[in-house]
Formats: sequence, C-alpha cells, structure tokens
Amino acid sequence: MISRRLQYAIVALVLAILAMGFYLVHLKRKAESSGAALPAHALAPPPSGPAQQMTLYLANDEDDSLTPVSIASALPSDAGERARRTLRTLIARYQRPDSPHPLGSGADVQEVYLLDPASAVVNLNSEFASSHRSGIEVEQLSIFSMVLTLKAQLPELTRVRFLVDGKSADTLAGHIDLSGWLDVGMVADACRQ
Repeated sequence: MISRRLQYAIVALVLAILAMGFYLVHLKRKAESSGAALPAHALAPPPSGPAQQMTLYLANDEDDSLTPVSIASALPSDAGERARRTLRTLIARYQRPDSPHPLGSGADVQEVYLLDPASAVVNLNSEFASSHRSGIEVEQLSIFSMVLTLKAQLPELTRVRFLVDGKSADTLAGHIDLSGWLDVGMVADACRQ
C-alpha cells in the first residue's frame, strides 16, 4: 500500500505536468498569432572577410529614375549567394520608411540561380508580388533596378528571368511581363532613355 504522502506527491506532480502542458500550448498559440517570426535571411550568419564595393541601382518613383549607389559590404565568395545578398540589400533599402520606391515589408528574394555566367534566375517570394504596387512605371522600376544591380555584380550577365515562389509568373502586379527572359542590354538601353 502506498502512503498518503506519496499519493499527494504523485497527484501534485501530475497536476504540475498538466499545468505546464497547458502553458506551453498557450505560449505556442501566442507566438503563432503574433506573427513575430524572423525572415529566413535574418537567421543566416553574415559573410566575413574584407569589405567589397556593391553597386545598387535605386529607383525613385518621383522622377522615374534609377540612380547607382555604391556601398561597401562583406560579400560571400559564391556568385549566386553574392547576387542574392546584393538584391536583399536593395530590397531592404526599398523597405525603409523614407524610401522613394517603397516595397512591402514581406518582399524578399528567395534565391538567385546562375545557370551560366550570362544567365540568372531570380526567385522572388509571393509577398514580393502580392504586396507590390500595381502600375507600369513602378513595376518596371523594380524589375529594372534588380536587373541593373545584378549586372553591376555579375559583369558577364546578359539575361535574367524572374520566378515567384519557384513558378513562372505572367506579370509582377498586372503589368510588366515576367513570362520570359529579360535582355540585360535592352534594360540598360531603356534606362538610358
């Protein structure tokens, strides 16, 4: 026969385990509802090494222009990862409150695939497309800005293709055609005009 003290101790432990279980479920639901998850690129360690020059082509909606801006940053040695990091830096500039070309806070580049030195495929997340403002000029500025920024990092680049969540998309937000390859030379010529 089990003593009364041991019975009370077992009941107290079972109640404590149940209470902790309910508390953990409560914390999980609270974390899920707050939406405070970090973006995937915030979890990656920053590259180390000497700072290199990175050229970003920043769009301005006021005068429909693209302005090259050079910044120094440590970049990975892998060309695809370097291209992705550069585009993420560009998007982070557009997500600032004072940006002359604002993008949604969830917009991101999932991956940049280099098929060869002249061909790149940029995989955007669905938030990039769904939160992007609609309009020919603003869509064109976003895409051209990314193409020229990639060209500054990858001088041999001649064509770029954009995907949304790994799938081909007809348009970005209803206007600019994303269904095929963009010729980097034609983009550069269009920006000069």
